[in-house]
Order: sequence, then structure tokens, then C-alpha cells
Amino acid sequence: LSSRHQLLAFVSLLETNKPYLVNCLRAPALQALLLFSRALDTSADCTRLVADSWLEMRVPDSAAALRLLSAALQLRAAWERLLNRPLRAGRSSQVGSGVTQPRPLGLTSRRPLQVQYSLCRLTALEKQNLYVGPQTVAAVPGLPGLFQGVEMTPDEEKGGYRVTEFLTYNCLTSDTDLYSDCLRSFWTCPHCALYMPFTPLERMTHESGCRPQPQEAPPEEAAESSAKATALQRPYHCNACERDFMFTSTEILRHRKQHQ
Repeated sequence: LSSRHQLLAFVSLLETNKPYLVNCLRAPALQALLLFSRALDTSADCTRLVADSWLEMRVPDSAAALRLLSAALQLRAAWERLLNRPLRAGRSSQVGSGVTQPRPLGLTSRRPLQVQYSLCRLTALEKQNLYVGPQTVAAVPGLPGLFQGVEMTPDEEKGGYRVTEFLTYNCLTSDTDLYSDCLRSFWTCPHCALYMPFTPLERMTHESGCRPQPQEAPPEEAAESSAKATALQRPYHCNACERDFMFTSTEILRHRKQHQ
């Protein structure tokens, strides 16, 4: 397990007698695969992720895996909206005008979320037994907090549920699929202090819908801040305008310049 797995990214491919990769750079493996993979498949608790059906990532911390997956979904949805807006308008000159840039969500920030995970390439035998296959499902789990209200439809080839064009949820074979509903642990919400047993997905759904209420500053702190501001002021008599003031040193200099 490590949080420093890396992939090789390149800008262009130069083909002469031999192919050459141009402008190569190292990229964090987990973040890059979540943001740029064409197909992303998950297990029931999202601790096992497979990118493009050949790279497997295992994240022991299911809560951290769900946070990263939720951030990747929001960021990719924001990028898609930004790209589709100028195409719908039909004017390339309006790209970026009046468009809000997507916020870094733990994946592209200067201090990304450090998660311990393993990265490996799937063998040919593992690829053959990778998916659970089509199943008859009576009800689709509703997870609007994690999947932003997207309608989840059963996947006819891989199994599980198709969430977006690139994400298929709960389609990977796992020994814990039959018992995923029972794997609950007690958890306290940091916002509303609710203490109940949750699965990792239920925890993410509750936490995304529970927003902390803004707290007003107590009057004692406001009084202390005003006292600190007045402690720097001192009486000042202006001979030009024949008035008395309570100014700081900077305000005195600024007032003197007004009479020059």
C-alpha cells in the first residue's frame, strides 16, 4: 500500500523510425485514473476500482474511496458542462466568459487527499472473471447525495448499475457483495451529531445532504475585537480644521495629507 503510485502521462506522440513520447510527466495514479479513465467500474463498497478494464486499485479505507469518487464525479460533471456550453452557443470566442471554474475537490488541489491504496495490472484470468454479469434487480438503490440525483439503470453487460457514461457501480465480483447491506458501523455526523450505524454509501449520502449551519460570533468576541481597534487610537487635534479626533498613527498621516 502506498499513496505515491504514479503513471506516465504525455502530451503528444512523435512517430519517426521509432515512436517517441513528447512532453512526458508523472501524474498521481489514483487521481489521474479517476479523472481521465474512459471506463470506471466499482465494487459494492467502492474499495475496489478498475479503470478501463485492466488497471485495478484497492483502497482499504472505504470512506476515503467514496470521498475521492464523489469528488471525481463532481469535477468531471463540471468539466463537461464547461465544454458543452460554448459548443451549444456556437461561438468559440465566448469560451470562459461568465463561466464559473470548477473548484478543486481534493483531487486537483495543492494538498490532495492522501489515500493508501494498491495498484496492479489485471491478468488475463482476472479479466475473464471481472464482472458479475447481468442480473435481475428489483429496485435500484437511491443515492442522490453521492451520484447527484442521476438515474441509475442496470447494466446489461457488466451487471451492477450504470451511473454515468464512464462509471458503473457494483459490477465487480467480490466476496462481500452478498453481505454489503449488513456491513454497517456506528458513526457520528460531524454536522448534526447523529449517531447511527451506516454503511459507507449511506454515510456519504447523509454527510453530503447535511450542511453545517453558519454560527454567529458571540457578543463577547465582537466586543473584544472593537476594544483592540480602539486601543490603537489616540486623541489628535487638527489645527487646520480645528477639530478633535480619535485616530491611529496611519489615520493621522492620512488626515494630514488631506490638508496639503
